[in-house]
Amino acid sequence: MMRKRAFKQTVRQQWAHIFSICSDAESQQRLAVLREQLDRFSDKEVASSQAEIETAHFLMQAGFSVSFLEATGGRTADLQCYDGAHRFFVEITVIQSTQSVLGKTGFTRASSEILSETGDDFFEDVFVRRLLARMSEKAKQLERYCAPVLLAVSVPDILFEKGRSGAVPPLDLQRIAGMLVGVLADVPQFSGVLLTCWNAPARELRNPIRIRQVHWVTRPPHDTSQPRIRLLANNAFATYGLTAREVVLLKRAL
Repeated sequence: MMRKRAFKQTVRQQWAHIFSICSDAESQQRLAVLREQLDRFSDKEVASSQAEIETAHFLMQAGFSVSFLEATGGRTADLQCYDGAHRFFVEITVIQSTQSVLGKTGFTRASSEILSETGDDFFEDVFVRRLLARMSEKAKQLERYCAPVLLAVSVPDILFEKGRSGAVPPLDLQRIAGMLVGVLADVPQFSGVLLTCWNAPARELRNPIRIRQVHWVTRPPHDTSQPRIRLLANNAFATYGLTAREVVLLKRAL
């Protein structure tokens, strides 16, 4: 509960900061919609809106110039980012434990994926399957982009086994890192994947070996204003890749 309250307050502060900087009409219009959703609906219903704001703020803190994009039939990306003259897009999606009302009605743009809440292998199997399914779906949507695209996957507070949020098993980041590298080799549409998990702890590393293309930062549970896990997987096989400087900026901001 403390983490949820802190996150809600943090998102509103982030919204105000973004609104003061993103002065273009398209961004202002989208931010107004997001603020209305935050004011009118519950946290569970606006998980996608919160993720859109939090991701945009993270990218701004990393040093990028960020603007919001209007939803159109031929364009699904949520954000446009610049580092100097180099541009990349960001597609935001949310994985959560229960279906969002706004996700059903189409009020939110960042799509929502449902997680099953049964079984001790929740993260080891269900989470990975959902993540792979979402990546596959988004890859099809983003085939026509002739620019780098970063897929941002946000996982808000997850309830595990009939509402016992404290029972969430730790994520095996080494396994997820290896899986992401293997999958990204087959989806050149993605320049990389940014995974943000708010209440899932990380499993202790089995060995000190890390995959070069994947970087992550973990935090203790008492740091309620920050996610427990932030992970970046860079796609070395992307048709349109992130620049070396962009990767460095993202890594530093994790």
